[in-house]
Amino acid sequence: MSEMEDKINYIKNMIRMMCCDGEIASREKKFLGRAAKEIGAEVGDWNALLKEVLAEGTKLYPISNRDRAIATLKSLIVMAKADRKIDEREKECMLRFAKSIGVSNSEWRQIRKEIDIGTLFEPFKTVQATTGLKETAGGITVLREDFDKLDDFTAVAKDRAITTQILGFDEFIAGTGGEGDIVCFHASEDKDESVSKCKELLAREPERTVSVLTRYQGHQVKYMLEVGLKKCIIEPVYSQDIDKLFL
Repeated sequence: MSEMEDKINYIKNMIRMMCCDGEIASREKKFLGRAAKEIGAEVGDWNALLKEVLAEGTKLYPISNRDRAIATLKSLIVMAKADRKIDEREKECMLRFAKSIGVSNSEWRQIRKEIDIGTLFEPFKTVQATTGLKETAGGITVLREDFDKLDDFTAVAKDRAITTQILGFDEFIAGTGGEGDIVCFHASEDKDESVSKCKELLAREPERTVSVLTRYQGHQVKYMLEVGLKKCIIEPVYSQDIDKLFL
């Protein structure tokens, strides 16, 4: 079974849990949507997927990787708790899945204790550490210039409970705030202007400077890498992109 099949089966199991009590709570919908985005599950048609799961009765879907299977079980528990009540069908669904992946009684007790929403989806992600940012970074300082969707960017960071401040480029260069933070600046329309901005920031924060670009500015990446930049993000920015800054 491929990694993507595991991801789709994860979503199917979430849908099974979401529907087994006969109603779909708004919190459950939000959790499901967040989960699909977090793990990169390629769901082409949500309605078709929902119909497929409903047509297959009480079927649960296999997860080939043990860590992903445990993460799925934890997610089933979180999903069941989302509407603040757990009925017998939800309990039965969780226990059947736990039994199907060979979870012992002691493991079950431990899993219930150690559920961590912040790391729930990690087994489904393929993350490569490309910088040493984690050791030096505090929060994120965002330089406002050239951002068309500044609020969208900062909202993702705040959703991950990361301290975020917004400064102007000149403010930051002059030494106003941002010490110890990852510094995110947006590429300009002009490649040379982006590179110039990048050089100035690298002179102050060589390990913590990150460039954010639109997909149409992707050609600028090679020029900024050539002057020493270590990390770029292509918009739209998702929570996993923010997480990778702190590896």
